Amino acid sequence: MSWHSIDAIDGAIQRTKHALIEPFDFWKWLKLGIITFLIGSGGGGGYNSGNKINNFGGEDNPFSSSDSVIESISQFWNQYIIFILIIVGLIICIILLFSYISSLMEFVFVESLVTNVVSFWAYSRKYLGLGFNLFVIRLILGLSFILLFIVTMLPILIPVFNTLNVHGTIDPKLILLGLLWFMPVLFVLIIASGIIGSFINLSIPLAMYRNTGIITAFSNIFNAFKSDWKQIVVYWILRFFLSLLISFVMLIIGLIFILVILIAAFTLGLILYFILSVFGQGTGDALFWMVMILFIVIVMAIALVISIFLSVPAYVFRKYYMLTFLEKWYPNVEIPFSIDVSGNY
Repeated sequence: MSWHSIDAIDGAIQRTKHALIEPFDFWKWLKLGIITFLIGSGGGGGYNSGNKINNFGGEDNPFSSSDSVIESISQFWNQYIIFILIIVGLIICIILLFSYISSLMEFVFVESLVTNVVSFWAYSRKYLGLGFNLFVIRLILGLSFILLFIVTMLPILIPVFNTLNVHGTIDPKLILLGLLWFMPVLFVLIIASGIIGSFINLSIPLAMYRNTGIITAFSNIFNAFKSDWKQIVVYWILRFFLSLLISFVMLIIGLIFILVILIAAFTLGLILYFILSVFGQGTGDALFWMVMILFIVIVMAIALVISIFLSVPAYVFRKYYMLTFLEKWYPNVEIPFSIDVSGNY
């Protein structure tokens, strides 16, 4: 039996080579980099804060009991409720906006690779509806996983809150037990999320080129999985190891890139420092800091563009690998590649 995931490697390499190198097009690379950047920007953000409280339980400590903590939080909430709601609302809107853009760019990226022509606005208009549907599906799934995580953590959270409310402190045994429960729960949810995400990624081209909805495409992919699950499992395993290999290569390239940028930035910064010194501008002058801050901003912008540029081959190969595997595993998808595995147009 032929393993499609193994056969797809050569095809993905050929398509990546023809799309990015034959011929080389700087602006094409950059546009693909921006698209992949926008896809990644749709990830949910998190907020993490910590307060170091000394002498917990002391008489002079305003947080010595759970009642005082609740009272302080209530006072803060009542005083700044309008500002808090506005800020929270803006953050949620920004996250939702970038999540929608991320979902839309999934279709733009696939279409760009299939046609070998990057047309950002044309593809965006073409797939506005499918992008919104994918956004809604991902939003529902994300909220469902969060709710499921909370529910599975309740057996640990309830005793913790009860102990905190009664004694004002948390039993270290409960913390250890919580960690022992938290890790497997998180692991299972990550695996489940990855599997569902893989099915969704495979469903995107099917929805695009078979003119179906995302849910219908997902159902078709899942039915094909039930009848030929071994191919998908081998694909997942091989994709995992390929991702590790690509990540290792990208890490080496990234370290070299950081070293070169640091050396170049330090050298140019030193030259700029001497030039400013010649004109009588030192660390005590406002013009000196204005110029140096502008220099740092320019260096960071250039570094961002170069990093996006360098990440393109990895993203393109991974997507071509998925598309090539899907083409072999699910022939009815009928992906209209402009580049076949022989490199002919």
